[in-house]
Amino acid sequence: MFKRYWWVLLAMMPVGMLGGFMVAAVITYVMPKQFESSATIEIRPRMGAGITAAHTDPAFLPTEMETIKSRNSLMRVIDALDLVTRWGLDRGSVLAVLKKIVVTENIRGTDLISIRVRHTNKEDARDIAAEVARAYKGYKMELDSKGAEMMLNELKKAVREQEDKVEERRSVLTTIVRIKGVNGGSDPVDMQDYVDAKREFESDMALLEQLKLKLITDEITHVSSGDTIVVHDDPVISDAPISPNVTLNLVLGLAAGLVISPFLALPMMALMNRRNPAPAR
Repeated sequence: MFKRYWWVLLAMMPVGMLGGFMVAAVITYVMPKQFESSATIEIRPRMGAGITAAHTDPAFLPTEMETIKSRNSLMRVIDALDLVTRWGLDRGSVLAVLKKIVVTENIRGTDLISIRVRHTNKEDARDIAAEVARAYKGYKMELDSKGAEMMLNELKKAVREQEDKVEERRSVLTTIVRIKGVNGGSDPVDMQDYVDAKREFESDMALLEQLKLKLITDEITHVSSGDTIVVHDDPVISDAPISPNVTLNLVLGLAAGLVISPFLALPMMALMNRRNPAPAR
């Protein structure tokens, strides 16, 4: 059979490839098209009140990328775009969708983060990518502001405590001078008490001045510090879908048709052999 009808196998190759191509074309046509929009942001260091963006920490950028996709940040996106009404879903379902379609990635060799969003609606993809960047910026600024306020309050508390300590040292020094009459007097014991009290007073006073200077510096920095999140590339509407990959699908269809062509040829070869059996020798 194979010797007589080997040409069927060759003939079925282009037929199989054509069939695979057509099937792949139909599948590609009916597959939902997805569009991608992206925003590029930079996280700048925030100085003041003991807060710095530790760019040297390898966990810094991965942590921020997870913060972008956190519930608190994405809930802002849901409310800002009214996605519950827009998609006709409940908040939990919308949040689950956002967690799947929002992708964050560190751009290799930089401190930049790419926020990519894929969706079947090109306008939704653009709007969500833009709002995710805005929501993260607002959320990050709130966190930084709260952290800065906490550090400033702690620093103010330390200043008040140090002021109280300085006053105690001043009181002790004044008492020694008043009671023992020490002002460089001759009694070695009284003189040593005076020297020790004066040294402790001056040491605490110097520390108080340092704390006050730091408080003033941090307050000025906190008020004047600019945005820590900078958007370098705003998302735009993509006219070309990112998926399905038409070229890849068609090539795979051709390859699949070529692979299955022998299986299509065998039944035809058997049928032809049955209708036209080989003559008996």
